[in-house]
Amino acid sequence: MDEQLHIIIAGNKGKVFKLPCSRRKICLIISASVVALLFLTVTSIVSFSLYSKNCTISNQLARLQEKLHTSSEQIARHNTLTEEERLKIDLKVARLELNNMKQATAFKEEKESLLSTAIEELNVRSELIEKIIGSIGIKIPQNDDSDSKHRGGLFIQQPDTETDNLLYKADKYLNTIRSLPLGTPVQGSITSRFGKRRDPMNKKSAFHPGVDIRGKRGEKIYATADGVVIKSFRNSGYGNYVAIDHGNGYTTSYAHMQKYLVQKGHRVERGQPIGLVGNTGRSTGPHLHYEIALDDKPINPYNFMKVANLLEKSSSLPEKK
Repeated sequence: MDEQLHIIIAGNKGKVFKLPCSRRKICLIISASVVALLFLTVTSIVSFSLYSKNCTISNQLARLQEKLHTSSEQIARHNTLTEEERLKIDLKVARLELNNMKQATAFKEEKESLLSTAIEELNVRSELIEKIIGSIGIKIPQNDDSDSKHRGGLFIQQPDTETDNLLYKADKYLNTIRSLPLGTPVQGSITSRFGKRRDPMNKKSAFHPGVDIRGKRGEKIYATADGVVIKSFRNSGYGNYVAIDHGNGYTTSYAHMQKYLVQKGHRVERGQPIGLVGNTGRSTGPHLHYEIALDDKPINPYNFMKVANLLEKSSSLPEKK
């Protein structure tokens, strides 16, 4: 049988309490106490672990909140800086636009000044061209609008301005001058003029269709207008001979040359060398026989040669090559 253990508890007044306990009950109580202690220990450890984790998470959350606050401040500063940069960029753009407007205004004023100067110079040159052309009795060709057939298109009114009229007039003058044999083909004095004269070979009265200009043997002879060479050969009377068609009915002829430098069909420009002064053909010494014809009729070259000084003063004659 189980052994009995008696637990005696004595009170202050002499009372005695006896608690009979078996060994088995004691073992159960001790076991329950150990289990409870273990449970409490495990619970305490788990609670402490959870508390530690909670503290760690709280700290991490606090740090994250601090970082978030810092990031918000940085974003705010960045936005402030971005706004400042945008304002600076807008200010730069505004300054550039203002500078562009100032430059455009300055360019416009400069353009108007240059245009005004150009118009004044063009007006002076046009008056000079009028004087040159008038001095030799040349008329400016007018546009022929008599034939209205085979034409069409929209009607657009032409603005009638002084500048347009001046440019139009100068353009007509230039087109006319390009075909006029102006100036001298070679530097030298005139030894025989246009018209009636005594022939230098037989001393008889004769008609001289051009002018004779004294020159040095081998000196260059220059074309007096743009044109196309229509003759270049050796003639018994004229010697080495060149003829140029300048259009609008004008032709020039050059005779007694030592050598011609162009061939038939060549296109020449005013101031271009076309031959050398010589004494070939029916000639008494080195010189150039120079003729101008209008519609195959000889005209006095002197009227065209005398404008050379005016051309040189206005620099309208191209520089001789």
